[in-house]
Amino acid sequence: MSKLRPRPQRGQFHLPRELYGYSALGAPLFYFPAQSGHKAGLVMAGTHGDEVAAVVALSCALRSLAEGHLKHHVILAVNPDGCQLGTRCNAHGVDLNRNFATKNWDGDGNVYRWNSAADARDVQLSTGDSPASESETSALCQLIATLAPPWTVSIHEPLGCVEDPDKTELGAWLAEGMQLPLIEQIGYQTPGSFGTWCAERALPCITVEFPPISADAASEEYLSILIDLLTYDQ
Repeated sequence: MSKLRPRPQRGQFHLPRELYGYSALGAPLFYFPAQSGHKAGLVMAGTHGDEVAAVVALSCALRSLAEGHLKHHVILAVNPDGCQLGTRCNAHGVDLNRNFATKNWDGDGNVYRWNSAADARDVQLSTGDSPASESETSALCQLIATLAPPWTVSIHEPLGCVEDPDKTELGAWLAEGMQLPLIEQIGYQTPGSFGTWCAERALPCITVEFPPISADAASEEYLSILIDLLTYDQ
């Protein structure tokens, strides 16, 4: 039996989803639980609401799978408010990827580039009133504690690389399949990031950074490798 649904049926979701919390504006935070496999990892996107290509491409891959073939947990939008508002931050103005309770969390705020063509990181965001102050952050941490995944893959854009500090087989496989450079470190400090939070808990975290790409192009160029990721065998 094929692991894929017929293409005409992929416009709607058919897989069950489970609630794990609520966003700052009250939007449901939900994930799609793995349907098979006892070592289910966690694949997620939408931490930054302005990184649309990652959300759409992962959604297309998820909707392409036939019932019973999803082997890993999936969160399409860690930050649903930001995805709806088109902002990098959540509804409180907090960059969720700087809000995790890490040893190096910095409450002085964060700056980022407006887009990939910008010359400088000069747009300001909050990192929260305290570590894990945001409902989206704390709910994700609680979910991971419950699911206990052996690894996580967090999809972002637009740096065009695969960051894998733990040098895992999965990271090398993703970099080769996506034809992106494999690196150990991104090259700048990320206090309070999800990757740092995972590292402090010895949880392998692979950060996939799409290059600057449209959602339309990403949903075709990376569809096959993302389907393979969601059905990846340990």
